[in-house]
Amino acid sequence: MGTTVTSNLGLIKPDTNESIKANMPTFAGWAAQNTINMDKIDALFRASVASYTPTWGGSITPPTLGAGGFTDAKYIRIHPRMVAVFFRLYFGGVGAALGSGSYTISLPVAIDPVFLQASAIFSASVPMGKMIFQDNNAVASSSVFSLNYSVAFNAMIAYVTTVGAACGTWGPTIPVTLGQQDRFTGYFVYPTAVP
Repeated sequence: MGTTVTSNLGLIKPDTNESIKANMPTFAGWAAQNTINMDKIDALFRASVASYTPTWGGSITPPTLGAGGFTDAKYIRIHPRMVAVFFRLYFGGVGAALGSGSYTISLPVAIDPVFLQASAIFSASVPMGKMIFQDNNAVASSSVFSLNYSVAFNAMIAYVTTVGAACGTWGPTIPVTLGQQDRFTGYFVYPTAVP
């Protein structure tokens, strides 16, 4: 079967010497062949969605979420080697403890090691997303942070640069002292070699 590549007609179109309609039993027709071709291409780029429970960690001691606290996330494979993650972290109520050190968020699948080699200039961290902080007690303290992949922690960390608040790596007292019912939501996108 001869084909001509085109960007406008679903990847292929018949040549002038080729029949478009079916010629059974040897040729099911151009439409059937095009469907098969499109399904193969689509399988390479089809998005698959999965859930995971991210670990909200601390570089010294992880926080204790307390009553009603939770972490949840979904990730979508944009194509086989790219992952987009959407997450929620809820601090909860009674029994919540801040933990210590820099806070981290775990990844659902490993980051592509080739990417890390290529980005050696980012020896500390690589920007990959954003996170929103909603302070339950003081709306004015709510903010948006940059999410970075930390090579040292093999996890996501946030850098806080809010005007009028403590600046540095996201933690129990940065940007403000975390309180009950505080929450974080965000996203990050990164390359992976894991199928």
